[in-house]
Amino acid sequence: MMYKFRALVAALAFLLSSPALAQTDLTQTHSMIDAAAIGNADVVEYWLKRGVRVDLTDEQGRTALIFGAFGGSFEIVEIALSLGALIDRQDTGGSSALVWASSQGELEIVEKLLEANANANLQNGQGQTSLMVAAAAGHYDIVQSLLDSNANPTILDYTGRSARDWALDGRNRDIIRLLEKAELGG
Repeated sequence: MMYKFRALVAALAFLLSSPALAQTDLTQTHSMIDAAAIGNADVVEYWLKRGVRVDLTDEQGRTALIFGAFGGSFEIVEIALSLGALIDRQDTGGSSALVWASSQGELEIVEKLLEANANANLQNGQGQTSLMVAAAAGHYDIVQSLLDSNANPTILDYTGRSARDWALDGRNRDIIRLLEKAELGG
């Protein structure tokens, strides 16, 4: 609810282009993140072009790039990357934009992040990689894309489970076969 309220303030500032409103700390520090949280690329771009830091975070360490990846906003991801967002920045739970996009099934965003050299083997706070969360969620195309980008299928999370183990939970035979083949180097 608070995100929607602050995003509304941001949208109002954007539409009115009020210099007085645009100068307030509350508006600058929260409205860009709030706009990213609800997928409003126009407001995100407005604030970023006016000097709000692209890697500004909310209380959970989430940036516009992370919100864009999680929410499926390719436009926000592109804007953040074009302005130098730290691609492998992790939120307080250790998840990067690539982990979030992989878990949500956002293939186009995953591919964009990989093209921008996101680390496909970066582990979150539970030791899970993008490959593990994609396998667990049953996102075959993302698993394939990550493997094509040299994601390591043999990495173990902090409980000793691999991406294949996560795929076994979902009983996705195609992903299991794909990961088994990758583990064997094929």
